[in-house]
Amino acid sequence: MITGVVDWSGAAQAPRGLDVSWCRLDLTLLHGPDSAEIFLAAYEQAAAADVPDLALWDLFALGNSYRTVETWLPNYHDLGRTDLTAAHLRERHTIWIQECLARYRMD
Repeated sequence: MITGVVDWSGAAQAPRGLDVSWCRLDLTLLHGPDSAEIFLAAYEQAAAADVPDLALWDLFALGNSYRTVETWLPNYHDLGRTDLTAAHLRERHTIWIQECLARYRMD
């Protein structure tokens, strides 16, 4: 039974929100924002806990990817998403920023 996944290139101790937010961003870029919400619900159910300060962590991931998101395209092509373009990534990134900012204002 798998009990966890280790990202060795970025392994470090950090709050759970850091990894969850980066995963949510990847899912949004790959499949749209609904996939990020489905992942979050499954994650929180499995952890039996909410992710603290999630809106801030999502904004952290977005801020740190803002200038470079288009450069991620080869990684997504390697995953078989050759239908994605740099313009798709920028558009999805922008939409995710808007959704996360709206959520943050509501919290």
